Amino acid sequence: MFQHSPHWLPLHPGLIDISSKPQFNLDVWAPAGSKSVIMQLESATSGNKEVEREIKTPGAWETISFDFTNFQNITDWAALKLIFNPSVAEEGVIYYFDNLRQGVATVDPCEGTVVINNIIDDFECQRNKAYGSGADLISAVNNPKLTAANSSVKVGLYKDQPNQPWSALCADFPDGIDLSVFNQLELQVLSTAAVPVLLKLEGGSSPAKEIWSEVKTANDWYTISADFSSEAANDHKRVCFFFNGGVETSTVDDYYIDNVRLAHAPYNGCVMNFDDPAFTSLSWRYFPNDNSGGFELVDNPSKTGINTSDKVGKAIEKASGEQPWQGMFTDLESYMTFDKNLQLKMKVLSPKVGAVTLKVERPLVAGFPGGSGDNTVTNTKAGEWEELTYDFSASPTPIDPAGQYARITLIWDIVNLPTEDVVYYFDDIRLDGGDCGQESSVFDPLNLEKLHVSPNPVSDILRINNAETLQATDIINVFGQRLARVYNNHNQQQTIDVSNLPSGTYILLGYNDKQQAVAQSRFVKM
Repeated sequence: MFQHSPHWLPLHPGLIDISSKPQFNLDVWAPAGSKSVIMQLESATSGNKEVEREIKTPGAWETISFDFTNFQNITDWAALKLIFNPSVAEEGVIYYFDNLRQGVATVDPCEGTVVINNIIDDFECQRNKAYGSGADLISAVNNPKLTAANSSVKVGLYKDQPNQPWSALCADFPDGIDLSVFNQLELQVLSTAAVPVLLKLEGGSSPAKEIWSEVKTANDWYTISADFSSEAANDHKRVCFFFNGGVETSTVDDYYIDNVRLAHAPYNGCVMNFDDPAFTSLSWRYFPNDNSGGFELVDNPSKTGINTSDKVGKAIEKASGEQPWQGMFTDLESYMTFDKNLQLKMKVLSPKVGAVTLKVERPLVAGFPGGSGDNTVTNTKAGEWEELTYDFSASPTPIDPAGQYARITLIWDIVNLPTEDVVYYFDDIRLDGGDCGQESSVFDPLNLEKLHVSPNPVSDILRINNAETLQATDIINVFGQRLARVYNNHNQQQTIDVSNLPSGTYILLGYNDKQQAVAQSRFVKM
């Protein structure tokens, strides 16, 4: 019998060998409303590796299979952990499990994967673009150097041919490349030598754009990137990589590559608004313990005054946290570009007047202060939205923006430990002078057009019949998480393959060329 807290099964390091039997099968009985269960294996050298599986028959016994094929190269497993209904607070809820056994893999390791459109190729489950030039020279292989810099099991091997100084590996985007937010072309490279690399956008109606970078470290994974934000309004349909570009060689040179993607642009205005998936973080961690806090994406409980947005963040300061300084933090997809006044602003709806602490941490550049220290502001209004200003030039450790800080930490009522859980709402974290979509208290919410979808319910192909105004469409689950972005480029009818989505209700949110939400609908996946 298992009550709803993480359950550990301690092991002797190396006791479990998954080299030939990477799958664990477990009989589970879960109560009504249960959605999923996570199995984690803990490695001293590689950290936790987890597989999440859907609970399909709550209220009855079922066998759930967890396939760890992607982690077969790890040999020092020290513990096994089960997490039932992750991210859902269910104190006292009882689960039953039995007959844990190990066997060969029968589950497709990429089963249920939903495409993340800004990832071009991770050589595992997010292989989202086809290669044109160089397609016969790239293959997925085992990672030859597992390190903290890149612990992926599978990577790409590109065999650069001799006497071809301008040969390239190119990934095709038939519908064009959306560079409005995700415009930093990035990949990891493992090379036997430090070499120049040309990154290039081409293939559309706009002139090609080239940016040179270089692999500076040989025989280790090295990340290179190029800023293509200046091309956001242009038309490109192919990204190309020229390894050791322009250099004549007489040998076949091997380049291992991985995690090829269009990364988020640095935050220069809005950091988090909970309405646009590109400016929403749903992954929050808590300190000093997991039971110190909670987070949910929720409807705005008070669409009045300075905040009439639809969605906001709900923070829960838990009485079980044990420390007055307990808090929560999230890592951003890029870093914040502060101007000279070093200020952040945040809207808060608090049940009381008290201290609200915001810190910036995790510099991406070595040698800079690790964080600002506790920057605390006292709000003046209870039960009403209020915007607070945080000046990091006056924080305990004044930050240097050249450090490229990429973490936001929040501490609610830092001097007091609550006797019962306290709920706070927050929204529109922005750099001073930036805009998160609401210009003033007289801001009128955008009226969203209804998308006409069919069939509904749907099992495989969903059609949007009035898509001509749309540049892109997001699929969002009932928890507010963006599962995929599909590009349309103003075709009157848009088709979306939803066959891999689990059964349930989903939201479609359509965006125009300016990345403004202009249309929405719901559909049911059978």
